[in-house]
Amino acid sequence: MGLFVGLLFAGMIAQPINSQVAAVLLMAAVLVRSGIVPLHCWMTDLFEHASFGTALLFVTPMVAAYAALRLVLPIAPDWVLRSIAVLSLLTAVYAACMALVQHEARRFFCYVFLSHSSLVLVGLEVATPLGLTAALCVWLSVGLSLAGFGLTLRSVEARTGRLSLDQFHGLYEHMPMLAILFLVTGLGSIGFPGTLGFVGSELLLEGVRPVYPLVGTAIVAVAALNGLAVLHAYFRVFTGVRHVTSIDLQIRWPEQIAVLIFTALILGGGLYPQPGVESRYHAAVKLIESRQERLAAGPPLQPASE
Repeated sequence: MGLFVGLLFAGMIAQPINSQVAAVLLMAAVLVRSGIVPLHCWMTDLFEHASFGTALLFVTPMVAAYAALRLVLPIAPDWVLRSIAVLSLLTAVYAACMALVQHEARRFFCYVFLSHSSLVLVGLEVATPLGLTAALCVWLSVGLSLAGFGLTLRSVEARTGRLSLDQFHGLYEHMPMLAILFLVTGLGSIGFPGTLGFVGSELLLEGVRPVYPLVGTAIVAVAALNGLAVLHAYFRVFTGVRHVTSIDLQIRWPEQIAVLIFTALILGGGLYPQPGVESRYHAAVKLIESRQERLAAGPPLQPASE
């Protein structure tokens, strides 16, 4: 995080002097904070060694996406945006593949989060109202879905300790509500129809497919791989064997209220998406206008040499 803050301040200081240098420094800050490959190892270590709640609070707001949209997009040339989008797409595919082969639940969640959060930056490649609207919708859906997914997984961990995905745990009979919420929030994050993630995924595909068909294919592959990873984790945690315990493992009402609120937002946003899409579209238009104004103004004047 020291590197991220240093690059961020260096980019802001360099902006009045040379906008391209500032864009590169800000791009590096965004890549570090987003955990873009090969700068992602800090995020897996965070989930593995810190408390799960601390890690969730630190990553789910996706601060780097905000920095990219507010600081990088208005001043960055096209090649900078394209570099961010390509690296983010590679990260999304890589993390989706890694999520399928994880042996520990926390690392599985980390790679699922990395895969989905990287797709937010892919919408920057097009830099059109539709592409940015898609990026903002994916940002909102991923934040809500994976925050609910992480809280559900954290609730299961509170009863069993850290979960291994190498064996079946068979917890469904003891916590059916958590099992349902695990599946709903997990599928919501991959864009299952009827959820908020479906709206963002469809808009992202529509935004990038006419310009870059291969990028659309990669986005579909990422969704498929993450869907397999979520279902694999669900079957490992909640099915397969009969779990015997003398302790009540049922969900408590504070946990139920918290996760049900996320579930209602995920399903409500998917069944009635128009207000959210309209607000994201207006924000995208403002971002595009800001970018066009900055580019039309041209580079800042350089001081005359003596």
